Amino acid sequence: MSLHSHTEEDIDIVTYVREGALIIQDHSGELGRIKAGEFQRTSASRDRRQRVINGSVLNPTQVFQSCITPDGNGFEPGTEQKRFPVADRKGVLRLVASPDGRNGSLRIHQDVQMYSSILPVGHHQVHELSQGRAAWLHVVKGRVALGDHFLGTGDAAGLEDERAVSFTAVVPCEILLFSLE
Repeated sequence: MSLHSHTEEDIDIVTYVREGALIIQDHSGELGRIKAGEFQRTSASRDRRQRVINGSVLNPTQVFQSCITPDGNGFEPGTEQKRFPVADRKGVLRLVASPDGRNGSLRIHQDVQMYSSILPVGHHQVHELSQGRAAWLHVVKGRVALGDHFLGTGDAAGLEDERAVSFTAVVPCEILLFSLE
């Protein structure tokens, strides 16, 4: 079953497989596999086409994809894939994608930092934002309190003109946090 097949303008696609596996066929016909717990950055251009299919005919796959428009400075098509174990994301905001690839993160072509975290119940997390930066908080699984609001599985919130993103796990949860211009 094909999840999607598309031709992109210049774009970075960050794919996170939470459960299951994906098989990706690139424009040349080459096959790759992304397993649960792995993140992949694909920098695609207008002339590149990719097909993504579930890695199993019996088991579902839970996937999160973020499409990021490159800044236009030195964009080169390519793919990079890394595993970020649960132990490395438990109770902390683990950087998984950034413009400079620091701390072993995937390298993306835009001033965006993407973090992943798995939080136990009651864990409070604060992420400082530099002036002029915004944030996008996505709850992959569970429930968090963000100020006076509650976000559950699949919910997200954007924040602008804030000094920090501050949230608490109401139940065990997993989140993705984006810091952007």
